Amino acid sequence: MENGKLKKITFYILHFTFYILVVGCSVKTTPVYAVIKTPKFKAADQGFIKEGFGYKKLIIYKAANEPLEITLRNSYICFNDGCVEKKRFIKKYMPEGYPPDFFDMILSKKCPKGFYCKESKNKILFKDRKNGILIMIKDLNDGGN
Repeated sequence: MENGKLKKITFYILHFTFYILVVGCSVKTTPVYAVIKTPKFKAADQGFIKEGFGYKKLIIYKAANEPLEITLRNSYICFNDGCVEKKRFIKKYMPEGYPPDFFDMILSKKCPKGFYCKESKNKILFKDRKNGILIMIKDLNDGGN
């Protein structure tokens, strides 16, 4: 093999390895206590919010049951193992009038426009008494404040 080709191959391998390390290590994991209560599904326990390149995932470990997983990607929501467009998910599981980015906002601890929430740096509390919906997400890594 020519010396120039070897250098080029080594260069590409090093860059690829660096890229894999940066992308693979760029997942942010935050321990949380989460409560999600809607007419269609309920879960409350400790879990994690994982944020990576192009996705957010909420995992709630329900005692002695299969964990609840909600994964948000650009225009899709995956609920446990099934994925659908956000609009279809909201239409199926939430009352009329909820925006497609509802869960994106909640997992970012921001109140969706047109709704009332109690927000702080480490917690969001969303209540819709009319429709029987309660969502609370609280970070556990800051002493639970």
